[in-house]
Amino acid sequence: MAYFNIADATFSQSINTQDSRSIGITWNNDGSKLYEVGQGSDLIYESDVSTPYDIATATFSQSINTQDSIPRGMAWNNDGSKLYELGGSGAKIYESDVSTPYDIATATFSQSINTQDSIPRGITWNNDGSKLYELGGSGAKIYESDVSTPYDIATATFSQSIDTQDSIPLGIIWNNDGSKLYEVGQGSDLIYESDVSTPYDIATATFSKSIDTQDVYPSGITWNNDGSKMYEVGYNGDKIYESDVSTPYDIATATFSQSIDTQDSIPLGIIWNNDGSKLYEVGFSGDKIYEYDITPAPPPTVTASPIAHILQMI
Repeated sequence: MAYFNIADATFSQSINTQDSRSIGITWNNDGSKLYEVGQGSDLIYESDVSTPYDIATATFSQSINTQDSIPRGMAWNNDGSKLYELGGSGAKIYESDVSTPYDIATATFSQSINTQDSIPRGITWNNDGSKLYELGGSGAKIYESDVSTPYDIATATFSQSIDTQDSIPLGIIWNNDGSKLYEVGQGSDLIYESDVSTPYDIATATFSKSIDTQDVYPSGITWNNDGSKMYEVGYNGDKIYESDVSTPYDIATATFSQSIDTQDSIPLGIIWNNDGSKLYEVGFSGDKIYEYDITPAPPPTVTASPIAHILQMI
């Protein structure tokens, strides 16, 4: 695989976050805009990126107030026409309509719904916006809601919940088709995998296995684009860890391969661009977003032996 190899990662640059307590970043669909959510000033910040996914070309353009005084995360729908914010103070999910896709200046708050948990830690969607998932820290549960009008939270109806495997759940993520659900937790420092017999239906999730995290304070996990590599970021060792996964998306086949130091002493998350040629880290200590270039090592030069050269001529 050409990219997604952290051994080939070379730290290239960093930019200051706009907020003193940045808790997350995300991109629009083509890398031309970068978003940051911050708890210091309770703002969502937008930067224009003239060279897609190159943070050195990011220019701060605008910000909007968060709806909640303790924002915990943000997400987009599939086309940038809706922006979602998860709030810890009001324990709500807020939805805004965005008239110009991915332009937060055109975001108009439209509605909110209560979270199922008093300490919401994360939200995610299924692949088509018909299901919304919430990770709760108080009840240690994953909550699922059916959404009759895709990506419209007003039509979200709570349907079911399942217990998290960990007492301090920090994040959930799906594989590429909703047949596996993963959870990372700090209670036992494990990554948990559940098989989901009906894709994206948590009622059909059956815990199958877990593996130790590489770090005693894991703060996030992510996959490459085909499930052959898994990455973990941890703020005890301040490292990004990479594991090779011989059977895609099967954590039992994950073998730790290598790690690199994070640029920040309190890394909170990592994210790839769309082709694995750049890796980004968000840091709480230095209040920066860090970018790594992934430059594949050139293939070894093969010099043909004289015998091989003769055989080629025959």
